[in-house]
Amino acid sequence: GSPAIWMPGLAGLVLLAGFVWRQRQVADPILPLDLFRSRNFSAGNLSTLFIYAALALNGFVLAVYLQQGAGLSATLAGLASLPSTLLMIALSSRIGTLVGRWGPRLFMTAGPLIMSVGALLLLLVADDFDYWWQVLPGMVVFGLGLALTVSPLTSTILGAADPERSGIASAVNNAVARVAGLLPIAALAAITGGALDLAGFHRAAVTTAALLIVGGLVSLLGIRNPRRSSSDASGGDAEGVAHPAAEPPGP
Repeated sequence: GSPAIWMPGLAGLVLLAGFVWRQRQVADPILPLDLFRSRNFSAGNLSTLFIYAALALNGFVLAVYLQQGAGLSATLAGLASLPSTLLMIALSSRIGTLVGRWGPRLFMTAGPLIMSVGALLLLLVADDFDYWWQVLPGMVVFGLGLALTVSPLTSTILGAADPERSGIASAVNNAVARVAGLLPIAALAAITGGALDLAGFHRAAVTTAALLIVGGLVSLLGIRNPRRSSSDASGGDAEGVAHPAAEPPGP
């Protein structure tokens, strides 16, 4: 209820509305709004909003709780999520190939849902802390879902725009991901109940899972697999989907 909270939020919404209005009026807009007429572009960015909010929340809460709650050093707390990163590096290229064959919808739906299971596995964390049984399983499952998600998410959004607009399409997706990462951190006190103790950590894990489930459902309902050309039947890439495995638009 503090004016220091709601007034900047309200001002931001007004400025956002003004920006959109201005982009509709000018001949050469910074952000061509007709990009959002593409179903895959709009749905992909909406899915990005939920998925990257979940990634930011999970990464921040895990790193802080493992230090303050579990008593790990900063280095060990940082290394705790390394299995997820390694799995993404190892599998993203292969996933990119499969996306070219089967389309992105399956992966953009299944990936976040699998990550939500990984987030819920963090509910195993207890006062009697044991990384190997309480955190590692969740990190492995989370990493598998992340590998399924990142490459098709990025390539679908870029593939939904004309080649000459790939730069602005990437910039929009990057901006959405950055904003998504800020929102749950700003709301962290409300999410955790005011303290990042074990109960707060569990609340954050459930919230992370909920965001990922919504992101997966948005992909299920909104993403459409591009049409396949005749060359695709022999194993080529799906039309309109960038083939190489892409990095997420942020850390």
